[in-house]
Amino acid sequence: MARWQGLSKRTKSGSRLKKHHEKRKAELGRPEAQTIIGEPRVKKIRTMGGNFKLRAYRYDYCNLTDPETKKSEKVRILDVETNPANKEFTRRKVMTKGALIRTEKGYAIITNRPGQEGFIQAIPTQFDVEKTQQRTISAKKKKRQTLQIKKVGSAAGTQKKAPSKKVVAKPKPKPKAPKAQPVEAGMTPTVKIEDQITVSYKGRNYNFSKKITLKDLKEKKVPKIVKDKVAEVREFKSWK
Repeated sequence: MARWQGLSKRTKSGSRLKKHHEKRKAELGRPEAQTIIGEPRVKKIRTMGGNFKLRAYRYDYCNLTDPETKKSEKVRILDVETNPANKEFTRRKVMTKGALIRTEKGYAIITNRPGQEGFIQAIPTQFDVEKTQQRTISAKKKKRQTLQIKKVGSAAGTQKKAPSKKVVAKPKPKPKAPKAQPVEAGMTPTVKIEDQITVSYKGRNYNFSKKITLKDLKEKKVPKIVKDKVAEVREFKSWK
């Protein structure tokens, strides 16, 4: 399939560009070289204006340049570790600009375009293989665990997760006031009047002690004998 390498429909900021001409033959792009490790195979390609490019399809050496000393040497390429341009390039050991390669002198990064210039230029770098491998393994484990959780939790789309309900603290019930006990015959309650009226009664099977308000007396929530005793004590107190 042909690759069009003309201007985009939009600018970097997102505004739309006006179309001032149709697609041109000169804007047609060739497929990439996808340089791999092997016996050197370089092809000369004629380009626009009678110029040419050197396209490297296979290459097993690189010019390793030390940026501090500015010295270069020809070093053999042993393997391609990673290629951030494409995961598929990493799997197939394709060398492009920015790929991390392993050489006889250690690890290096490619700084030129082998498919356009016909050779490989690289600079040395420090690279910890064990850390990167652990990072990729942990990422794969996380992905596998999330997929398993999705399959088990939803049974491959058949079951739906129940919506999580928020736990709301229920208000504590108020303690109920004890009901007024009936006063047995022959037993008279004792009454103390202070800030509040306290009625205490000791019967045969139970003890009764309760604070009574005037509202309770008016609403007749206490036995009559207790009400009469309260009235008697109140009169005595008011008389004194």
